[in-house]
Formats: sequence, structure tokens, C-alpha cells
Amino acid sequence: MELSPSMTSNQQSLETYSRKAARDSGVTSASLELRKFQPSEYERFAEIRDAIFPDYSLSAQELKSFDDNLDKSKYYLQRYSCFSNLTSEVVALGELGHMPWMFNPRKFQGRILVDPNHQNKGVGQFIYDDLMQQLATLQAVEAWSFAREDMPVSLAFMTKRGFDERFRTWESRLNPAAVDISQFSPYSEKASKAGVEITSLARERERDPDCYKKLYELNQELMADVPMPEPYTPISYEQWMSFDMKDPGLVPEAYAIAKDGARFAGLSTIRRLDKEPRGLFQALTGVRREYRGKGIAFAMKLKVIEFAQKNGFERIKTENATTNASMLAVNTKLGFKREIGWIAFSKKLD
Repeated sequence: MELSPSMTSNQQSLETYSRKAARDSGVTSASLELRKFQPSEYERFAEIRDAIFPDYSLSAQELKSFDDNLDKSKYYLQRYSCFSNLTSEVVALGELGHMPWMFNPRKFQGRILVDPNHQNKGVGQFIYDDLMQQLATLQAVEAWSFAREDMPVSLAFMTKRGFDERFRTWESRLNPAAVDISQFSPYSEKASKAGVEITSLARERERDPDCYKKLYELNQELMADVPMPEPYTPISYEQWMSFDMKDPGLVPEAYAIAKDGARFAGLSTIRRLDKEPRGLFQALTGVRREYRGKGIAFAMKLKVIEFAQKNGFERIKTENATTNASMLAVNTKLGFKREIGWIAFSKKLD
């Protein structure tokens, strides 16, 4: 679905409104102003984000890569920089955008990031008021946002403004050096006896010309079974290629694929972050329904752990919905330790 002419018109009016908001907001206008985000501000974006979430550092290049890879002919994304008129410094950022994985043209995810040195001074409220006005102009029916379980100020900010908890995920972490792979060999043997081979993206894209097409079809099938607050919305092949295969952090040698003959039966996606050179992030791990119960997911995770051990990686991170009992059980058995969770909030709009 492409943006309608009315949506394009709304975008233009939103940019005008944002500049006007700083002039018309009374006392706040003396110190704050919202301006459309500029490419030169990605470094500051990363700096503010890292100050708030030091355990989830992303580089300016990684943030820019996501923006560049998003199909903006379908998905809306608008970000604003909040400047201090006293110092001309970017002190916060505000953002509205569609959620490709749960796409609805009238539902948006909002984000407000305030430099810790400027928190509790009304900056978040200033940006929130502007974003809510933008949502009204966009004729939005629902707004979504996310917060960590251990950030009471953020949680209180949303609940006070009528946002309700909809979903919760837990992060888990593993030190691969602490895992005795031989202890779990029966799982790999079980998968092998079922006729399944565990290979890698690096190997398959060299020997199978249909590798990407097969992975895309498998990914879309598996994502439909991933617990989410709302049903998964399929994305196009081109968007999947941009998000997954053109991801600068993709680690093809660690990305595990389960094969039954020429058919792809399961996958475990792996990426590396710029600011965590000794860490890996394990995103989607899944197996087609007819192949479940054969130790395949376990065998793929063991392959990833083996890769981490051989290449000196010190940490593997993953995230799971609190309702995903089967995958949580696999991770627990392997030694993953549960960390702080993230909460998804939403608010119905008139």
C-alpha cells in the first residue's frame, strides 16, 4: 500500500506544525524547538540512545542503515530533533512510524528519547504533545510505545497518559564458553536421524541459487507463529532482503539453516552489533510445524554456540515473548539467563 495523496499532504502539514509548536507553546518556546531530523544528526541520535540504554548500544551507521532500508513508499517514518535554543544542542528526539511487522496504516509506534542530562525538565512532555497532534493529523487510531521493566519513570509516563500494557518480552544472555556442547549431542543426533542437516547461510547461498527465496518463504511462515500482541503482517521480498540480507551486522557463517534434502525446515538468524564486537544477537529461531519435536531448534542453537566458541565470542543475546514457553525452555536448558524485559504499551485514539 502506498501513501495516499492525503497522507502526503498530512506529512507536509506536520512538518509545518512542528516548527510552529515551538513558537506557540508558551514558556517552553523560550528554550525548546522541534526541527525535522537531519542525516548529520545520527551521531547525536546514537549518543542519546546509548546514554539511556547503555546495554543496547547501536552505532550511528546501524541506525541510519535501518532508516535507509525501510520502504518509505509503504511505511511512514518521521523523526524530529528537539533543540535547546539556549545551547543549540539536540537534547532529545521524537519519532513516529509504522510497525512493518504489525502493519496498519493508521497505527503508529512513537518514541521519545531525552538526554539524561535534560530529563525531568518537561522535554518529554513537550515532544509528546507534538507527537499526539501529529497522530491526530494522521488520523491514527492507535499509538504504540515500548519501555524497559526497570525504568519506572518511563513506565509512569505512559500509564499516566492512558497507555495500557499489551505485551512483554524477556531478554536472555548466554556465555558460550560455559556450555558443554557434548552434553547436548542427543539433540543433534535426533535431528540427524530425522534426515535434517544443520548448515549455514554462508554455505547455502554459495551452492543454492534459490537460497534467498527459500529463506524468505520460510521466514514469513515462521513469523506468523511468533507470539506478538497482534498478528504478524507479511512484508515484501524486497523489504525482507533489505532488512535481513543487507543488514550490515549479518553473520552468514553463524546464521543456521536446517535442511531436509533441498527443503529449508528451520532457521536461526544471527547478527553482530558494531559496539559489541565480542557479542552476537540471536533473533528469530524457528522450525516449520511439521518438523517440530525433532530436536531441530536445539541443534541449530548448538551450531550457533559452537561458532561463538570457536571464534571467541563472549556473549549471545536473544529475546522471547513471555508466553513462548517452548523456546524459553530450550534457552533455559542451554544456560541462557533471563535479564530485564521490555513492555509494549498501546493507547486507543479517537
